[in-house]
Amino acid sequence: MDAKKLRYFVTVAQLGSFAAAARMLHIAQPALSRHVNALEQRLGVKLLKRDARGVRPTEEGELLLVHALDALERLEMLPRLVGNRSDQVAGRVVIGLPTSASAVLSTAMLREALERFPLVRIHLIESLSGYLQEWIDAGRLDLAILFDARATPGIRLDPLVVEDLWLVGGPASLPASLSDIPLRELPGFRLVVPSASHSNRRLVEGIALSHNLRLDVVAEVDSLSIQKDLVADGKLFTILAHSAIHAELAAGTLRAARIVSPTVSRSVALASVSARSKNPACNAIAQLILDLSRRLVNAQVWRGLPAFGPEGSASHVSEGLAARPNQHSG
Repeated sequence: MDAKKLRYFVTVAQLGSFAAAARMLHIAQPALSRHVNALEQRLGVKLLKRDARGVRPTEEGELLLVHALDALERLEMLPRLVGNRSDQVAGRVVIGLPTSASAVLSTAMLREALERFPLVRIHLIESLSGYLQEWIDAGRLDLAILFDARATPGIRLDPLVVEDLWLVGGPASLPASLSDIPLRELPGFRLVVPSASHSNRRLVEGIALSHNLRLDVVAEVDSLSIQKDLVADGKLFTILAHSAIHAELAAGTLRAARIVSPTVSRSVALASVSARSKNPACNAIAQLILDLSRRLVNAQVWRGLPAFGPEGSASHVSEGLAARPNQHSG
């Protein structure tokens, strides 16, 4: 695979124009077209298509674009990696975080990583846990935080925490004295929840149905920030983990009651690609996330049951944690 042809393709795909890409690359447009055509012939697929808005990647082109960007960035890092004769860790690490975990983990993790590992370039991607599982399985991510993760070949899972789910509403809708709410009462609340592809939605609805309960879902919203905005006025409610709303709870803009009888819980784990275990940058950032998660859970900033040993080493979480008898999570 020719890195130059990959770079030419990426430039055209990002700019949406052969003419603009040719100017940026300082190459004649016919020559640029020949290089892209040669890449298409090499791969046996059409990578770009023209429409009224210009040039856009095909489905195969979108897939190549993701991997080409990653490959080119890693190539650009090679001089720094080889030329780094100090003991400093260097490299590139792609991390996937679900939105709710990102709310409690991302800022602290990035600040600490930038301070401790200035030569490590971090690419942070925020998305749904289900998508992150697919992407780390496909090799698009080095590390990912996953909910109720399934074991797959080549992926190491380090449990972090078991966190409960909470009914969330505005200050006017949930009394400050209400700390718990039984599962059987959830059908009485008009809910804004994610679509069925979201693990939280499947978890809560599955447990509700097992107790012959049907939730009153009035809207499906896959944006965490929009969910929180919609429920702040007290007319609607949602179901989230404490980590997703810890800042709003501290500020008093939202209130929450933990779902009990049974308690509804999910496991959270750090997934890493086993094949990249010799990458010092990946190892360093993975250990940083494990250490930081331990500190956040022990301080109950990340509220839940610890899923690691006393020194922060991961311990295995038993299966069947989705619903358990009423117990406090600390």
